[in-house]
Amino acid sequence: MRTAFAVAAVLAALSWTPDAKAFEPDQPTCIAPASPGGGFDLTCRIAQRSLEAVDLLPSPMEVTFMPGGIGAVAYAHMNSSRIDDPDTIVAFSSGSTLNIAQGKFGVGLDETDARWLATVGADFGAIVVRADSEFQTLDDLLEAVQNDPSGLVFGAGGSIGSQDWMKAALLVGSVGVDPRELRYVAYEGGGESKAALLGGHIDVFPGDVSK
Repeated sequence: MRTAFAVAAVLAALSWTPDAKAFEPDQPTCIAPASPGGGFDLTCRIAQRSLEAVDLLPSPMEVTFMPGGIGAVAYAHMNSSRIDDPDTIVAFSSGSTLNIAQGKFGVGLDETDARWLATVGADFGAIVVRADSEFQTLDDLLEAVQNDPSGLVFGAGGSIGSQDWMKAALLVGSVGVDPRELRYVAYEGGGESKAALLGGHIDVFPGDVSK
């Protein structure tokens, strides 16, 4: 076994196992590789509740947070310090796997250094502003971007080139604006991004609505 690192969520994978009851971790843990409140946190909570619902946890699953590099810190940690830990899963996203494919998780680490278990839920792209924003429609926002591409601050989880940044890039590109002209702030995850939006530090959050 290359690593005990399990990614995304586990319910579906366990339901495919001939003897699912064989999964009996002593200290079940799910690592969310970002700050509380984002998609990684939500994924861990879904796994936690789902495994409890089918009586696969002998003790409560702990959710811990390990922000850094949109998953890179957690990935490196599991592959160095806890490679034989059978009790821990790690929440991941398609944006994180994109970074792995681009070699952003460090030399010597790639997609083969994880045991990919399952995917639960789905994310749908969303362009979010505060309730009191001057932009009440998407057309309002696009008109402002066209008039002054660097006049607004976009911010989301992930660096330039990530899936959240791509949402903003595709949006402004549809009205002829070069995405490189945008002001974009990278955060560790959705929780930090939403806090920044509510705090007025960014104007637009190109994030996700989960289901």
